[in-house]
Amino acid sequence: MARQRGQKYQADVVIDGVRKRPSFATLAEAEAYERAVEKGLPEVGATTFKKFHETHFAFIWGDNGAPQATQYGLDALDQFIPASKPLSEINSGFIMGVVSEMKKTGVSNATINRRLSVLSKLLKHAEKMEITRRPPMDFLKEAEGRDRVLSRSEEAKMFQFFDHMGLTLSGAVVRFLLYTGCRLGEVFSLTRDRVHDGRVTFHYTVTKTSKTRLVPLIGPAKEAWETVCKLSDLEKPFALLPRDTFRDHWNRFRGHMGLLEDDQFVPHMLRHTCASRLVSKGIQLPQVMLWMGHRNIQTTMRYSHLAPKDLDGAAKALMEA
Repeated sequence: MARQRGQKYQADVVIDGVRKRPSFATLAEAEAYERAVEKGLPEVGATTFKKFHETHFAFIWGDNGAPQATQYGLDALDQFIPASKPLSEINSGFIMGVVSEMKKTGVSNATINRRLSVLSKLLKHAEKMEITRRPPMDFLKEAEGRDRVLSRSEEAKMFQFFDHMGLTLSGAVVRFLLYTGCRLGEVFSLTRDRVHDGRVTFHYTVTKTSKTRLVPLIGPAKEAWETVCKLSDLEKPFALLPRDTFRDHWNRFRGHMGLLEDDQFVPHMLRHTCASRLVSKGIQLPQVMLWMGHRNIQTTMRYSHLAPKDLDGAAKALMEA
């Protein structure tokens, strides 16, 4: 039972048969620590925003297929939420203010919504630990059909830029992203044993169930894999290139293209491009769903407007015996 000792508050718990009595600045922190230990959750340490998400990141997002994307979201939130902000003070009004400040930076509604999703999951975890209640938050309306895709001429310029600048590894990454449609995190975590017989196996997590998808390794993606394997003897060949270095190279390319103000011109755009091209060439949505590793068909349906409108093939099928 937590109690006050001088200017501090002391928790009282038993962990692996050992009694511990750590001190905290507030009663709320001491009680949250006791509840965490009782439930077998990671120790709280603090109930302020930055300390909490640093302490609990692995527990909340450790099974995520691309935890780096979540980390970037948290890094962005750190710019708008003071590190010392108590979780109990992050209410709907405060969140609206954060959204307003993010909008001033010119980022898209989609980007803001991704950050809000990260914040919502963090607060949901804090609610389970009875530290605070997750407040209602309104997500912003996203414009339909605004997913940026790479044109064929932009693709040619992209390959030419990375090759001309001698950025071989980054050039391999963009080729692999575009022609497999995988996520950036999947590239850097890809191991050699997942590539064989002309296919690459990607693993991803749905709740607690691990799923896999097999994607043909073709054209520029195949060349990219062969290139990076020759340059690296690591078990994860693409890991030879630091992720931050790749992002720096990508931003140099954006500057070269005069697209620094286009907040949708990001590496994830290459995944959208892959899906868009598959659909526009008449590949059925269930097949595209399998290729991209979408968790539900609704995600794939966002590309349905690109499907060929001509029904001659369907008419011919009806007449066949």
